[in-house]
Amino acid sequence: METGDTKHPIGGSTFVFGDVPAGFGAQFYLDDEGTVTGTVKIDSSKQGPPGHAHGGSLATLIDEAMGAACWQNGYRVLAVNLNFNYKRPVPLGAEVTITGRVERKDGRKIHTRGAVILSDGGVAVEGTGIFVEAPQYFGGKDPFTTPPTSR
Repeated sequence: METGDTKHPIGGSTFVFGDVPAGFGAQFYLDDEGTVTGTVKIDSSKQGPPGHAHGGSLATLIDEAMGAACWQNGYRVLAVNLNFNYKRPVPLGAEVTITGRVERKDGRKIHTRGAVILSDGGVAVEGTGIFVEAPQYFGGKDPFTTPPTSR
């Protein structure tokens, strides 16, 4: 990030952020523009094709980043539509950058965009999502400010 920019750590679901078996142990940050970013090392528990990450594990990370971007921008949402385009395979052991941001709001719908980016800057997976505001499902809890728990 450029000088003067700040990053603020955020939490989230125990599966993505917590130190649980087969979890990701991710740490995401919010920047001054409202974009969520983080890095994750893809370990062998996320294997799909031999030697490479399972597409569902990569989709999980983008989903979490896009949802976190909604929450960090003040929207209490649930995902209703997620789309992913797989462009390059992700080798096991690779450290990848995950991004998520809000593109626009249309009534209760929040449109998002996210990606998995390889260390060489190439995009491995692009994602878009539609999240719908549904604060009634969260009982006042904010999963992105509450620290994850370990089991």
